[in-house]
Amino acid sequence: MLDENQGAIELANEELDMVAGGFNFFFAATFFEQSDRVILQNTQSGPSGSSTSSLIATRDIRTFAIQGLFLGDTPSQFGQSS
Repeated sequence: MLDENQGAIELANEELDMVAGGFNFFFAATFFEQSDRVILQNTQSGPSGSSTSSLIATRDIRTFAIQGLFLGDTPSQFGQSS
């Protein structure tokens, strides 16, 4: 384009503080998992006797975790001198 400015532009220190630095964001998350187990036992025996019944149920639940990391900015915004 013919109307673009191709020359260098000098910025004041305040303007440089606004455009200097950068910003990065990192995000990570784990997952959720659930396991169900059922155990059933039934035992029977002969003419007068013996019987057994059992029922066992378990549930394992694993939850998740979230991690976020923010990086960047100018030192003056954190109260530090550059």
